[in-house]
Amino acid sequence: MISDEPDERFKARLDRLERSTPRLLADPHYGPLLRAEGGVEFLDEMRIEWREREERARARKLRWEASISEG
Repeated sequence: MISDEPDERFKARLDRLERSTPRLLADPHYGPLLRAEGGVEFLDEMRIEWREREERARARKLRWEASISEG
């Protein structure tokens, strides 16, 4: 599910969602709308993608460190 968006932009968008979603869910008008549109599930998917991105970055770093130590 990794999107083409750069990590920095993706993380900024995730952070905005992390801040706004709880407030919207607590609102009597926007809460039901957000739930009906799958906003909670979307936030969960974004969190999963961020963890995948972090794992990929760690793997790249480990490969880079291994190549440096071999060279």
